[in-house]
Amino acid sequence: MIDFSALGASVRRSIFQTIAAFSLVALLFSSSALGVIIYDNGNLAVGANAGDGTAAPAGTQWSEDQHDFGVLNAANTLAGVSCSVTATVFRCADDFNVPVGQTWTINQVIVFAYQTGFAGTTSPITAATLRIWSGRPNDPGSTIIFGDTTTNRLASSTDSLIWRIFSSTVGVGANPPTVPATNRRVWQNNITVSPAAVLTAGNYWIDWNTAIGTAAHFAPTATVVGTRAVPFNNSRQFTGAAWVDVTDAGQAPTGAPVPAILRQDFPFKLEGSVSGAPAVPLSRTLDFDGDNKTDPAVARAATAVGQTTWWILNSNGGTITGASWGLGVGHAAGDRAVPADYDADGKTDVAVWRSGAPLVAAFYVLNSATNIATVIPFGQIGDDPSVVGDYDGDGKADVAVYRAGAAGAQSTFYYRGSLSNPSGNVTFVPWGLGGDKPIPGDFTGDGKYDFQVARDSGGNAIHYRLTNGTGAVTNFSYGLFSDKFIAGDFDADAKDDMAAVRVNGSNYDWYVWMSGNGAVFLEKFGAAPNDYLTPGDYDGDGKWDLSVWRSGAAAADTKFYNKNTFASPQSILWGSSAGAQTPPDYPVANFIVH
Repeated sequence: MIDFSALGASVRRSIFQTIAAFSLVALLFSSSALGVIIYDNGNLAVGANAGDGTAAPAGTQWSEDQHDFGVLNAANTLAGVSCSVTATVFRCADDFNVPVGQTWTINQVIVFAYQTGFAGTTSPITAATLRIWSGRPNDPGSTIIFGDTTTNRLASSTDSLIWRIFSSTVGVGANPPTVPATNRRVWQNNITVSPAAVLTAGNYWIDWNTAIGTAAHFAPTATVVGTRAVPFNNSRQFTGAAWVDVTDAGQAPTGAPVPAILRQDFPFKLEGSVSGAPAVPLSRTLDFDGDNKTDPAVARAATAVGQTTWWILNSNGGTITGASWGLGVGHAAGDRAVPADYDADGKTDVAVWRSGAPLVAAFYVLNSATNIATVIPFGQIGDDPSVVGDYDGDGKADVAVYRAGAAGAQSTFYYRGSLSNPSGNVTFVPWGLGGDKPIPGDFTGDGKYDFQVARDSGGNAIHYRLTNGTGAVTNFSYGLFSDKFIAGDFDADAKDDMAAVRVNGSNYDWYVWMSGNGAVFLEKFGAAPNDYLTPGDYDGDGKWDLSVWRSGAAAADTKFYNKNTFASPQSILWGSSAGAQTPPDYPVANFIVH
């Protein structure tokens, strides 16, 4: 059972293309007063005014079905999903990751529900059951580590001060948009976890239902202003017979294109405590101001030998930083951008690598901690410096290059670790063959970058990984060799995931393989082939976002387009363009794309 608007629609998958320019909106909903919220799975309230301007009653907010920014002919139509005990016993489920190095102690799980037409001011919900799984519910190998389907664990059910409504701006079929109504009051339901669940690193799912006798009621889906769905949604509903994905078919005015069917998530919170080391910092996330968010940045050079100026829009306060550093960044014959945290101060350092003969080729690093320039001779002509990362686990990015062998001959990773090589010695690791693509990353979450290459096998990509520290060797098939590959943490488990980005007509298809739950997600984002891929964590939630920088537009109309994982989509005017993927500007977040 799901709560749709009155008229349904037949649907087919459509292609998400671009997002219009709008500001990021902070979205909050009520939290528990009993303890510390250690995890929040997404927004529910969207503000005190509906899309059509209707004000919510004093002191409350709307949770309104959304349409994508700039798209006024398609909107979500799903208000809620049954997670309730009726003639059929429904259940709902969603997941979270405990990062490597941490232990979470969970005392309460907080979920939300409404009963259509209920007019009382005291919650009608009287019971809730809960299970916590290691792995997705009922999948082979998944196990229940807490709870059951019979024990009433409801601690409290209170008014969240949120009203759930359908879209007030996009109509359903031939009908006009829905007038906001106060007939779906959302209740916050705190479910006790006793004894507390103590969870080490891994992927976990909560699985719950609530009861009002046997009366139908619904759990609202997560709602983010300006998007019908954020990337990597994967919630599930038990229909009484089987677990199915929670999706939204969408609605459109008569004559408009049929909207896409999009997967949804539930807003839920975990209350408890966190112990252990923090998640391993990602030195490849371009955080120049230390606020744990990727900052939009371009490097500008008129010629391959001209002075490069880095223009950085700091997400912490929106200030602009300019730094003259390097020559010809973005030009084929110019310096290579290699920004990373070389001094372990939590801020990305501006850095370039300049090609040349041995002892001439060098990394030029402007350390943010001291504002002192450092020149480190390293590498030689033909090397690939985009493999910089922390190979020795001291929290500092190490200078590194990948040296390709001749066709079919041995290739080698070279790095100089500041911890493992205090005397400045160079470590070399033979790995890969000529023609391979290097794709290093911390795939185990141990704080050390692992050695990985992709090899062409009849058009498919075979990945060969040497785990740093353990020496384990693995290989697997993933993507096409013509894909662009990215290693980054898309699921906030402190392990790098693999993304293969493929040109599909005039669009990019992102295939993201999550280390947390082993799932592969397909997300469509960006205009191929002119957009630069610029992944990073722009909303600061610990998960990498889908991002592109659009070149080839008018010189004063280049933008970063970010499809965030928990926050609203962003369109950020930044940089200048002279043509498709043509200097003077180069978006430096692209340097890790292989």
